[in-house]
Amino acid sequence: MKCTKILFLFGVVLLHYSCFLQSAISSSTSNFTDQSALLAIQSKLSFDPTNIVLGGNWTTKTSFCNWVGVFCSKRRQRVTALKLSYMALQGTISPHIGNLSFLVSLHLQNNSFFGPLPNEISRLHRLRSLLLHNNQLQGSIPPTLYHCQKLEVLVLEVNRLTGPIPRELGFLPRLRRLYLGLNNFTVGTIPSSFGNISTLEELNLQESSLTGSFSSALLNLTSLEMISLPKNSISGSLPVDLCHFWPNIQSISFSFNKFSGKIPSRIGQCSKLEILSLSYNSFVGSIPEEVWSLQHLQILYLGGNKLTGTISPSIGNMSNLKSFAVGRNNIEGNIPGNLGHLSNLAFLGLAFNSLTGPIPQVIFNISSLEGLEMQSNALSGEFPSSAVFLPNLTSLLFHTNQITGPIPTYFSNFTKLTELDADNNLLYGPIPMNLGSLKHLQFLNLARNQLTGEPGFDELRFLSSLFNSSSLEYIILYENPLNGIIPDSIGNFSQSLQVIYTPACQIRGHIPKSIGSLRSLTFLYLAYNNLSGKIPSSIRGLESLQDCIFKTIVLKGSFQMSFVT
Repeated sequence: MKCTKILFLFGVVLLHYSCFLQSAISSSTSNFTDQSALLAIQSKLSFDPTNIVLGGNWTTKTSFCNWVGVFCSKRRQRVTALKLSYMALQGTISPHIGNLSFLVSLHLQNNSFFGPLPNEISRLHRLRSLLLHNNQLQGSIPPTLYHCQKLEVLVLEVNRLTGPIPRELGFLPRLRRLYLGLNNFTVGTIPSSFGNISTLEELNLQESSLTGSFSSALLNLTSLEMISLPKNSISGSLPVDLCHFWPNIQSISFSFNKFSGKIPSRIGQCSKLEILSLSYNSFVGSIPEEVWSLQHLQILYLGGNKLTGTISPSIGNMSNLKSFAVGRNNIEGNIPGNLGHLSNLAFLGLAFNSLTGPIPQVIFNISSLEGLEMQSNALSGEFPSSAVFLPNLTSLLFHTNQITGPIPTYFSNFTKLTELDADNNLLYGPIPMNLGSLKHLQFLNLARNQLTGEPGFDELRFLSSLFNSSSLEYIILYENPLNGIIPDSIGNFSQSLQVIYTPACQIRGHIPKSIGSLRSLTFLYLAYNNLSGKIPSSIRGLESLQDCIFKTIVLKGSFQMSFVT
């Protein structure tokens, strides 16, 4: 009896040992498969600037689970993630990638991988996240990718992929994010099968050579939160009840297409909307009143269409609005004073419309403003007389209007200003000396006004004040009655100065020799003034100069004919 029990116990121990040994052998074989796959991936790399993968710890002397970018499961020590993004790697993706059978995440974005996308990726049945964007991958997307049935995130944008967008991607039942934009796909339509992906939350097909009308299949994507289709050739009108099908939508980007018709009148039902970008299409009619009820909206781009009507005062209720652009339409009426309620507004684009009346003073109370574009309208009146401080303003454009009065001295408070364009208005009086305190100013255009130099001084002293604008590249002042002399100190201008354009400004006296110190100058236009004397020979040293024009001025010297055109 004792012998029987001993034999039984021995048998049990032997069975357990046998199972353990088999498991160990199987694990060892699997681990060898993963290691071999990783070494094959390494062998396809041609450049590794950090020397981490090609010359670092990717060596058989250490466990591959300790290699940079490799992540393993704790129990089986199988590779579950390969993350080599932002490493400037070059090479192709080895077909052996398909042997990493436990892989859940493959992240190789922001490198320089080229060549085809291996079909073998389709063997990764556990794969959930595939990020290969910002590379140079070529060829077509393997239709067999739909075999990765657990895939949730597929990002292939910004590559050189060609061929049609595979309809088979519409059969990925768990897909939440699909980014395919900025590739070289052949002209085609959005596959109707995409309407099957009921889990899809984000769809980006930017610049994907898409044509045809808006696909009604997209209305089946009831989980959709973001859709981005800009820079395609999609035409037709948008469904009136678009928002009924997309109750969770937060971002709609359809700019630079061929959409027509009216903006959906029930757009207000997209109550979670934060971004609405419909610019540069052919939308007509007025801006629907429901747009102004979108309380979460942060970005509203409607420019470059054929919209008419006015801007509703209700815009003042959009407290989260950060950017509003409605330029290049046929919008009429006044600029609503309620815009002043938008304390988060960073950009206001109203250019190239038919707006009239004064610029509301309250706009200059929006301290968050970074860009204010009002050019090519019929705005009138003067700027506010009381001091204004816009600490974040970088761009102030209001050319081709009927704005009158002097240039406010408080413009010098816009300390971040890089661009000031006041061309073709009715401004008068001396150009403020304190514009020179704008140290970041790059572009200054005050042309076609009635601006003058400082009273009581022959020299155009405001030019001397601009020496402090160390980033200044363009000075455009033509057709102003400046009636003064170019200061000898003009050579002190920043070496960044490229253009001086001052014809028909009643400038008199001689051209200072110091102008030859402006080494970056490419264009000098002083025609139709009252200059006299010789053209300074120092101009010969301006090696970057492409055009130098002194028409109809009284100048002497043999050097003259080299520049008169």
